[in-house]
Amino acid sequence: MVRQYRFLLRTAPRDALEAAHTESLRRLSDADRAAVLTAVQTGLVTGQRLTPDSVTKVAHLVVNGEHRDPRAFLRACPQESLRALAGAVIHSEALFGLFGGYASWDGADPEPVDDSAWRDAGFNPDSGRWSLDREPGRDNSGIVSGAGGGFGGDGGGGGG
Repeated sequence: MVRQYRFLLRTAPRDALEAAHTESLRRLSDADRAAVLTAVQTGLVTGQRLTPDSVTKVAHLVVNGEHRDPRAFLRACPQESLRALAGAVIHSEALFGLFGGYASWDGADPEPVDDSAWRDAGFNPDSGRWSLDREPGRDNSGIVSGAGGGFGGDGGGGGG
């Protein structure tokens, strides 16, 4: 069952996966939801402020975390809770009929997404925002320093 779950994590559309995880987390026991949250916090190193009842946010983190770093969540999740989550996701309505190609799947995980170039340039893919703090030559105002021209720096500005 966990192999089928891994297949869905690798091949199903993210919006369908999030919907299935949200639906499935609501059906899990309190102990299993807490174990899934702990696995997100330790395996994906995120979600520290969430509670086991934050099912929508936990579902989002599981799906995006597994896409970015395959098996990170799966390794951190206790087997009993992982089997419960896998069974609930596989049987969820949101993923009905998405097992096409499962019989020929080799079980290989995709390469993790390399977003280092984006991060080095100041882009945070988790928030979808650019950070001006990381760009050289900029302050928080968004004005490029040392660009020449503009007002004030040349001592002019008046008649003379």
